[in-house]
Amino acid sequence: MAQQEISCGLDYTIAPDLQACLTEALHANYAFIVSQIVHPRFRLSSLPSGNTVGGFTRSDMILSPQDWNSRVVGRVSGYLDPDSPSHIVQKRHEDSLNEELAYCRGLGLPAVMLSLHSRKSNNLARILQTYFETSHHPTLIWTSVPMICHRTMRVCDEDNSNEEAWNEPWHWWTKFHECMGWDKRIGVVLEISADLPSKDIVNRWLGEPVKAIILPTSLFHNNKKGYPVLSRAHQQIVVSMVERDAQVIVSGARRSNIVYYLQYLYRLWKRRPYVVDDPMLSYARGWEDFLQTPLQPLADNLDTHTYNVFEKDPVKYDQYQKAIAQALSDLQMKRKEEMKIQEEDSAGLTNVKEIISGKNGIVENDRPFTVMVLGAGRGPLVRATLNAADITNCKVKVIAVEKNPCAVVVLAAQVREVWRDRDVTVIPGDMRQINLSPKADIIVSELLGSWGDNELSPECLDGAAGLLRPGGISIPREYKSYVAPICSPRLWAAARAASPGNAQQIEKNLETLWVVYMQNKHNIAETKPVFTFEHPSEGIKNQDGQEVTDYRGLKVTDNRRSTTVTWEVKQDNVMHGFGGYFDCVLYGKEMLSIVPDTHSPGMISWFPVFIPIRTPLRVQKGDTISATFWRCVNSRRVWYEWIVEVDNHTTPLHNPNGRSSEMLL
Repeated sequence: MAQQEISCGLDYTIAPDLQACLTEALHANYAFIVSQIVHPRFRLSSLPSGNTVGGFTRSDMILSPQDWNSRVVGRVSGYLDPDSPSHIVQKRHEDSLNEELAYCRGLGLPAVMLSLHSRKSNNLARILQTYFETSHHPTLIWTSVPMICHRTMRVCDEDNSNEEAWNEPWHWWTKFHECMGWDKRIGVVLEISADLPSKDIVNRWLGEPVKAIILPTSLFHNNKKGYPVLSRAHQQIVVSMVERDAQVIVSGARRSNIVYYLQYLYRLWKRRPYVVDDPMLSYARGWEDFLQTPLQPLADNLDTHTYNVFEKDPVKYDQYQKAIAQALSDLQMKRKEEMKIQEEDSAGLTNVKEIISGKNGIVENDRPFTVMVLGAGRGPLVRATLNAADITNCKVKVIAVEKNPCAVVVLAAQVREVWRDRDVTVIPGDMRQINLSPKADIIVSELLGSWGDNELSPECLDGAAGLLRPGGISIPREYKSYVAPICSPRLWAAARAASPGNAQQIEKNLETLWVVYMQNKHNIAETKPVFTFEHPSEGIKNQDGQEVTDYRGLKVTDNRRSTTVTWEVKQDNVMHGFGGYFDCVLYGKEMLSIVPDTHSPGMISWFPVFIPIRTPLRVQKGDTISATFWRCVNSRRVWYEWIVEVDNHTTPLHNPNGRSSEMLL
């Protein structure tokens, strides 16, 4: 969850007096310090640790347990390389690393920092897996990598060195993280360089679980008043990282008073675009990357709290009101045109009064338009309809259909107390099972989920199609679901651990759609459409080309869907799943959208969905990602299935027969 304040630490390359260093940092208002676990004078000899006698570092009594547990990040010795090609060095460094980690466990440090220097990290990952298995304290592992690999820069050809040098540290990190099973206790610490990479590479890092960034003091330059400041490009990176929960570590020589660095970072954070300016950011604060199970309002009745949250949307109901007003205006215009035609063709009628009264099958001019609100909840769409009627100066008869008994009580109370002078009727029951007359000129519903149809809007509206007169208007008229392949170790790890259990439960977690405000993620490719639904729906036809009807005379529809979507990969990445979105045409030009490129400004009713894959896929620049999605339906439930192909690699089919997740009819 995104932090409201920036958290900064101070890095001490050498701390002769650890207590004095911590006191200095805390007095300057730094939250923590980073220090070597082993003091240089205690550096281990070349002998295996089992043959050493006596302590190898300072006593833990120099600091209080509270300081160790919350204010010190320990850094393991930088020279340790348990993946060294030399077996002798490898064993000695492995023993030393285990000893330092064991001491960290004893101190109860909140985090331990170590450095990666190459893609070879299998033995390091094995050691840390053992450490996690045997440790009772929830220590985090911070893996430090540079933003650019200078060794690659020197070795590679001039033409390719730039891109490869920027990509190499990311490969170190993702290879190591993959060996650790994308464990959420593992995070990356990014050492910011003076030169910065392309926007695409920075955005890729924003999708990784960056726990902290290291800002060398050499990146700061003094302004006219002599205070340290960062370039605009570095400012943007700092703010972007901190927005995704990264902490800031100031490192390097003291080129200015340490207080000035912290004060500048505080000011930089406060000057960022304020969340109040964006209702979505303000609403989502505290819910970033927090997975939620999608609602099933058809199978379950929503509670008062849920209604209250959705009714606060400042945009959605305004858009609905505009759409209803436009629909009423069009119906008025259509009625006037029909009246005009009938007047011209009414030579056999005695006077205009008969025309207006509706005799002889002629259209009635003063008949109110019937608007049915299906799934009325506590009445926000009823209010939008009445407001639209006032705006267009139309007479309307509103019929509110709602199956939730608690919401029906609220609707009935509003009919008595608020809408007593309006023509509003409340009908309790399932919209698919009632039969009302007269039929509606307009039906209005808000049955959409975060992936469009995942709250069973197609099945509900098709079941209620008999309530709409021929030629009537449905609001919404059309909606589409969209997906984009994403990289997000944090979301994937959260989905994996969402419901603790055995391997079978973990597999189910990774075959389930999760509603989440995605922040710590990177889009691998652009967003593309998946399924489309329109209302009123077209019925299926038999072999003679005639529409098939059910026992009620309603058109039989088929809401099964399947589609294959492909993308070309623009840069090396790791795919953890898909981001799912939708947009909706209410009526005319009025739309609602949570697709990133067309998101309705200020709308807060829907977070996107995260669609995980069971095993993350490593993709390379130039690869083709091909994903096939199925929407499956039977008599009592609806579910999704999906499969992903990257060149010659194919994932297993996800959620076959809805074994892990489903929507009940």
